Amino acid sequence: MTAKGVILFTATVGALLLCSCAKNEDTSSLTESQQEQSDFPRCIVGEWKCRETPLDNSELYSGYLSLIIRSDGNYLMYDAEAGNPCLKGTIEMDSDDLDLIFIDDSGVDFAPPAGWENMSKKQKIGYFADSYTLKLTYTDNDNSVTLVFDAVNAPNEVKN
Repeated sequence: MTAKGVILFTATVGALLLCSCAKNEDTSSLTESQQEQSDFPRCIVGEWKCRETPLDNSELYSGYLSLIIRSDGNYLMYDAEAGNPCLKGTIEMDSDDLDLIFIDDSGVDFAPPAGWENMSKKQKIGYFADSYTLKLTYTDNDNSVTLVFDAVNAPNEVKN
């Protein structure tokens, strides 16, 4: 492996470790439910603003969406232009820690965003996150729509 390859590999592994979202050190005194929440990926916690179009479909408009994810797993995805909630509930990790499970338990109107219309109230969503970007991918059969969110507090040069 070349020096450039070693550096690239090291940087990739380092980035994955940073975003592996550290777990609490001592979980022995926590209940099972609390331990599950301690596994919640901290790198997705925060306030996010959706880019104008999904990654996979430039004909859909999603720039009206905002997303707030709290460290306890509660979330709110809402239409920032109209002020209406789209989805609200909790997020859990799936058993292999590769996907998120969005659970809409709000009891209010269930209004998934454009491209996600067929999602259920308990839906597995693929994700990728780094410090300033969150990609959420909904897959329906062979079709997928990825919403790309920028951290609200991201520096302007990071936002596209």
